[in-house]
Amino acid sequence: MTELIIRLEDVSRNIWQVFGEYDSWKSDPAKCQNIHQKLLHFNKNHSPDLDHIDNVIQSLSKGYYLIKSGLEWHEPSVGHNSIDKLTDTHKARGLQWRLVMVWGGFETITKTLLPKPNNKKNNNSFEQIMKDFTEKCTLQKYDSLIAPDRSTLVKLEKWLEKPSESEKSALANFLSLNKDDLKIMENWIVKSNSISTWVEAIILAKALRNATVHGALSASKVKQWGLQKPLLTLSDNLGEIVVAGMQKLI
Repeated sequence: MTELIIRLEDVSRNIWQVFGEYDSWKSDPAKCQNIHQKLLHFNKNHSPDLDHIDNVIQSLSKGYYLIKSGLEWHEPSVGHNSIDKLTDTHKARGLQWRLVMVWGGFETITKTLLPKPNNKKNNNSFEQIMKDFTEKCTLQKYDSLIAPDRSTLVKLEKWLEKPSESEKSALANFLSLNKDDLKIMENWIVKSNSISTWVEAIILAKALRNATVHGALSASKVKQWGLQKPLLTLSDNLGEIVVAGMQKLI
């Protein structure tokens, strides 16, 4: 069991000491009010309504178990069976889907703590929302994630230089990236700029997650470009953020 998982379990245990036994907040107005006050740290639009508090707690629980399951998936692999020999490609694919699982838990928790405001004029970008969220988590300084070495990226130049058939760049077409995902991927892979903040790590994790679930980023490309370690690191980064965020509810 890793130190991160231990801290994740510890913070969950401490939160339930605040929340109390399952459904106990439904019959304890003072406890419900206490939970509501803690939720206001992340967003002033949280309702004190009992049903809302109950939905928040249920969603936090779902997100916690999803991210915990992903982080506990040690030496992940996908695509092999009892007949096929386990290969580096199977392992690379496993790391991709480990990140997908962890992202699912992270997204569930952040969306729960940061509900959409009632004000429709609020058009904060995903980047700004994550910036506000990470600041409220009071995280330590981010350890930079070094960009892949362009000289070792197999066949990267070949497809990067391929003419685009649309207004999108070759990179965007290849990985089916939207505008936000494209920016971080180009900065990291093409321009070789390190990821230097928690927000950048979140955005990169989202981009790699999207490219994976849309079937655009194959396990062979992950292996060729040496993305295995970054995938592991980004999954752990999301776990670190969740731990810091959940501590604010204690």
